[in-house]
Amino acid sequence: MTYLETENLITVEEEITKFQSSYSDKNIKTHIVVQSINGYQVKLDEFDESTRELYSLIVNKTSANLDNKDITKNDLVYLITSIKLSFSNNQSLEIKNIDTLEESGVRKNIEIKYKENLLNLIKV
Repeated sequence: MTYLETENLITVEEEITKFQSSYSDKNIKTHIVVQSINGYQVKLDEFDESTRELYSLIVNKTSANLDNKDITKNDLVYLITSIKLSFSNNQSLEIKNIDTLEESGVRKNIEIKYKENLLNLIKV
């Protein structure tokens, strides 16, 4: 796993671009999952400013699958973990079948700390 800490959104953008270019296959699906620090799904209207920045950047830089399709082997996952505590009805490991990541094994994981968020760029 690679770890990077930055306050600069341009640095995050560069890492996303490098990550994506490593996997240029058009059949690869891309997913965005946003979770609270305690593992619950965070809804768009609950995002703080820095989480919104990261989410918007990823949406604009990727062809992310924003509907609720399951994550499968060979997919790219952008997992944003916010410092916010949340107790929604959905734990993030249950949405999009992300728990299957454990069964598939992660081929690459880049973790970026951006302000108060952690962003994991995951290749399943």
